[in-house]
Amino acid sequence: MLLSSLLVYVPYLSDLDKIARYWDGPPYMYVAKTLYRVPADHPFVPYDLPPWYFANHLPGYPLLIRLFTVVTLGAYPAAMILATLVTAVGSALLFYELLRTQQLVTSPLWTAVLFSFLPPRWMLYHAVGASEPLFYCLVFAAFLFLARDKTAAVIACIALAAVTRITGVLLVPIFGLIYLLRGQWRRAFAVPLALLGLVAVFGWYYAVYGDFLAYFSWTMDNAQLIAPWPFTAFVRKAAEGMHSADLYAWLYLLFGIGTLALWRRRELFIYCAVFWVFFTFTTYKDLPRYMLAFSPFALLVGFDAVLARRECRWVLPLLVFLDGIYAWRMIPKNMVGRAVWDQLLIVLRS
Repeated sequence: MLLSSLLVYVPYLSDLDKIARYWDGPPYMYVAKTLYRVPADHPFVPYDLPPWYFANHLPGYPLLIRLFTVVTLGAYPAAMILATLVTAVGSALLFYELLRTQQLVTSPLWTAVLFSFLPPRWMLYHAVGASEPLFYCLVFAAFLFLARDKTAAVIACIALAAVTRITGVLLVPIFGLIYLLRGQWRRAFAVPLALLGLVAVFGWYYAVYGDFLAYFSWTMDNAQLIAPWPFTAFVRKAAEGMHSADLYAWLYLLFGIGTLALWRRRELFIYCAVFWVFFTFTTYKDLPRYMLAFSPFALLVGFDAVLARRECRWVLPLLVFLDGIYAWRMIPKNMVGRAVWDQLLIVLRS
C-alpha cells in the first residue's frame, strides 16, 4: 500500500506541493486549521465558495490532519499526506485481517495486495488528501468488532465513519439490519446512537453558520447529488450522448454482479446491497469515487473466483503501470490554483 502511494509521487518528487494541491486536500487542511470558523475573505473566494461550503468536508479527516501537525511541527500539507498514508496502510492491514479471520477469499495476502491498486481511483486517493482511507479503516474495524461481539466498538466505528464521510450514515441501517437478522434486538436498536456524533457536528455548524443542515444546504442545492428515480445519472448521460454513460453502465453492472456474488456472506451482502441501491440514486459526476465505499467487498471479494486465478497475477505489473499513468494524468487536471494555494499557505502558517 505504501509503495503504491509512493509510485503516485514519482513524477512530482521535485514539486510535491502538486500532490497537496489536489482537490479536496486543500479544503480539508483549511477546515483542520479553522475548525469551520471561516471568514468571508477566505482563500477560496476566487472559486465563489461561500463560508458554509466547508461544512461539506466533515471533521473526521481534518481532525486527524490537525493531530498529525504535532508530528510535522505545524506543517499542514505534510500532516495531511502523513494522515493519508498512515490510514491507507492501516486500512490494508485491517482489510487483510478481516479477510484472514473470516476466510473471505482464497488468498488474503493476494487480495490485500490487489486492494492497493483496485479500483484505479482508490490508488489515487490513498496518495493525496482524501478521507477514503480513514473511512475504510473504520468500516473494516467495525466488521472485525462485529465478529467479536463488541457492540460498543461497532457503534463507535460507525459514529466516526459518519463524521468522516456522509455515506457513513448508511452503516446505521446496515449494521442495524445485521443485528436484527441475528435476533439481537437490543443491539439493533442501539446502533442509531452512532448518529449522535453527526448531530453534534451539525450542532457546531449551527453555531458557526447559523444553519444546522449546512452540509445539505450546499450538497443538495449546488451539487444536487440525489435524484428521486434510480439510474437518473445514467439516463441523463445517455440522453446527452455522453461516452461516460458506458462507464456508468459498467459500474452498475460490475458492482451489482459482485454484490450478488456475496449472497452467502450475509453481512457483506447487506453492506454492498445497501450501498449499491443508494448509488443508483446518486447523480454526482464522480460516481467512481463514491462507489469506492463498497468496492473492496463487491469487487475484490465478490470476484475472488476470478482474481485468485494464477493468470491474474501475471497482469499485476500491467495494472500497476496503468494505475500509475491514470494517477499521474489526473493530478495536474484537478489542482487548486497557485494564487489560491499561496494564500492558503499564509493562513496555515499563521
